Amino acid sequence: MAVRPLLIALCILLLSEPPAISKGSAGNKHDIWDSHHIDDLPPDVRHYIVGICKGPPAAQHDFATYLPSEHRWRINLEYLRCEGLGEYRRGNQCLDVDFVEVGSHFRLARKQYAACGF
Repeated sequence: MAVRPLLIALCILLLSEPPAISKGSAGNKHDIWDSHHIDDLPPDVRHYIVGICKGPPAAQHDFATYLPSEHRWRINLEYLRCEGLGEYRRGNQCLDVDFVEVGSHFRLARKQYAACGF
């Protein structure tokens, strides 16, 4: 008999708990130029991006794509914004750079102009 009041009290306590609030990146959901798209890259790739920018870089969501089957990061510079970027576009062609995994690092493997994605 003493168990029933305890179960009822536990149910009331659990049901009265306020809903959890997400602490993800929902605050930046509407900011298409987000520095987190760069911060989440491997250090070698971030170092390259910081080296071609003369100020704090920001990028759109489609800026970097990882291809797990090839251990390759493809960086689409048309989705990068920073001062001092230099020439990354020739008409409707934009510069893409690829980094491949070598051991525990990534090295620049290719720079090529391809059709711009926007």
